[in-house]
Parts: sequence; C-alpha cells; structure tokens
Amino acid sequence: MEITKYKSEEEYQRSIGLINEEEEIQELFEELQSLLVSGKEEITEENFTERLF
Repeated sequence: MEITKYKSEEEYQRSIGLINEEEEIQELFEELQSLLVSGKEEITEENFTERLF
C-alpha cells in the first residue's frame, strides 16, 4: 500500500497527468501487473480526501 498526500486537488491532478505521460513508468507498471498473483491481476487506485474540521 502506498499513501501520498498532495497540497490540493489541482496538484494531485497535475501529478497524475505527468506520471501517466511517462512511457518508462507505464512499462514498469505493466511489468508489475504481470507479476501479481493469479486472480489478483488488477491494481486499483483509490482517492481519499482528508477533511480537517
């Protein structure tokens, strides 16, 4: 599990866009998916928003 905090939604969206543009990162991601245990071949990403009151 990896948890990353961003200053804002805009920073998160910009960062994800940059990551998705990198061909090397996409190749590594595909390699990682190929190594996963059978029946668990999909990596999922979930977004959570932390609200401070």
